Amino acid sequence: MNLLASLTALLAPPPPPDARVAAGLARIGEILGAALSAERAFERRLGGPVGAALAHCDALVEALPPAIDLQRSAFASDPMIHALFATADDIELTLGYSAELREFLTTPEAWSDDYCHALMAARPQEKQVLGVARQGEVIATDVPRRLLYFSDHTVVLPAIDAAAARERLRAAAFDSLLRTFASHLEAAREAHQQLHIARELERARQYGAHASEPEWALRHGRRLAELDERLRASADGQLPGRLVDTLADFLANAGQALSLQAMDVRVDRDGAIVADGSASPADALSFMELCARDRRRHVVIPVRIACSEARQAVAHLREVRDRLLLI
Repeated sequence: MNLLASLTALLAPPPPPDARVAAGLARIGEILGAALSAERAFERRLGGPVGAALAHCDALVEALPPAIDLQRSAFASDPMIHALFATADDIELTLGYSAELREFLTTPEAWSDDYCHALMAARPQEKQVLGVARQGEVIATDVPRRLLYFSDHTVVLPAIDAAAARERLRAAAFDSLLRTFASHLEAAREAHQQLHIARELERARQYGAHASEPEWALRHGRRLAELDERLRASADGQLPGRLVDTLADFLANAGQALSLQAMDVRVDRDGAIVADGSASPADALSFMELCARDRRRHVVIPVRIACSEARQAVAHLREVRDRLLLI
């Protein structure tokens, strides 16, 4: 009886995935194509890796610090805001230029609370300058200094509260993984197309003026055979079944494609990086740097935004735009 029960359990179909994994599997079809999701045993082969990738996305979101207030008044009081922006006016520009924030402010839920939550991203940059610095009791000039500044500020994924914002972040992180895989897939298809073109050109050369020369024909025959072999291997790698296995491995190792790294730095009020152990007054700041398919460095910071201030920023930029159009 025990043997029969064991055989029945072994042959029984696996239980269906939970709702979140099922949604992740459906998202694969939406982003990577229905042909992939229609592959045999798609759910069984990818259910575990999708669950692992979702757990990784959860861990990334949990690693983010609490939201900070993104508003003009914080420029003077919050060292992190002061380091992120050159002037308080830049905060208004960041809010006003965010297309996602503008769209969110038109929804009914944006009027249900005084604040909304979002994610701000910016690119950290450094430059060497000569400046003034205290060296002991002496004020020295022309001292090499390393300035930290940020560019390309953007506000994305707005939501009505912190919980909703983090839920949107989890979904966006999983989408980012799938889009990274899609970009690799597109690059592989482009490489396959280039191999096909190279093979056809090599075939054409065999009918050229030197085709009757034995040494020339042998050399180009070997080249053609090499291209044929590489083309077959490339085509095999793009079969739906192979792609499912490749995607399963990619999602099971999601940390290699999407991760966060702490960026700890001490910065004075002029934006200069202060070396550890220096007696110069500085603020110790900790940013989270995102490593994703966009190889440019970005720090990501959860922010809380006053809806009234965001609306004023949008209205001000609209006025400026209309004034320029009139001119």
